[in-house]
Amino acid sequence: MDNISRLASKKPQIKVYYNEEVQNIEYIKEVLFGIEEEGIPYQVEAMKSGSAVQIGYEASLESTLGVGIGIDKNDIVLHYNKLKQDSPIFKIKLTSKATQKRSLGANAARLVTRMPFKEIENLG
Repeated sequence: MDNISRLASKKPQIKVYYNEEVQNIEYIKEVLFGIEEEGIPYQVEAMKSGSAVQIGYEASLESTLGVGIGIDKNDIVLHYNKLKQDSPIFKIKLTSKATQKRSLGANAARLVTRMPFKEIENLG
């Protein structure tokens, strides 16, 4: 890996990993809008396999900020690298309301900035 690639991979950002089984990327946009509103950079990558919890945890380990979001065909999770893999901070359905997905994205950014979380009503 050359120096430029190595520097790019170490850029402080939230990692957002989604399983390739997610057919409609529109489902992901509200999560990204929530992160953007809080002013934190992010990177989105497709993963060949894995549950939202698994890839969310992997994303948190690979993020220099320690914050990752995992998305599969059923769920969206917010994970933090200091937690156990099977214990994400938030878990909501992929089909949750847009406001819930946006709040989850905002909370990923707020985890970085140490701001209080936004409420995600009726987690499910």
